[in-house]
Order: sequence, then C-alpha cells, then structure tokens
Amino acid sequence: KSIAWGIAKMLREAGADLAFSYQGDALKKRVDPLAAQLGSDIVLPCDVGDEASIDALFTELKEHWDNLDFIVHAIGFSDKNELRGRYVDTSRANFSL
Repeated sequence: KSIAWGIAKMLREAGADLAFSYQGDALKKRVDPLAAQLGSDIVLPCDVGDEASIDALFTELKEHWDNLDFIVHAIGFSDKNELRGRYVDTSRANFSL
C-alpha cells in the first residue's frame, strides 16, 4: 500500500482520530473501506485543485472536531509512462496533471 496508508495505520495505533478525503466517486469507493479498517467514519470529498472544495472540507471537519493537530498531505499522480526510468527524468508537464 502507500506511504499515506502506513502513516494512517501508525497514527491510529498511537490513538489518533482520523479523517480521510478523496477526489471523485471512484476514489471514494477505495477510501471508504480503508477508513473503516482504521475505525473512521469521516470520509469527505476534496479536490485540492479547487479552493472552494478545500474550504468545504475544513468547514465539515469543524463539525467533527474543534481543532486539528496535523494534516498528512499525501497526493500523488503520474502518467504511467513517466514512471519508467529515473525520477529526475520526469517531465515538468507531468507535475501539472
């Protein structure tokens, strides 16, 4: 699984309450069971490319908690063709996807 999953598992083991976000319904279907595995029923939409979506996420989180202790930002996407070869050879355009 991902680095984010490993972080979430360790945080939960340490007693943290967790919330999860996703971009789009296809990812929600993947995030829901992972959140449930870690005892969280807070799974919210968030498109990090849209400021209003980020604001809506934090507004919703305020309904659950008075404050946040930390955020793990673990988003990654790449054109599969860019994953062949060395990281330093990744094109600038690939980071704009």
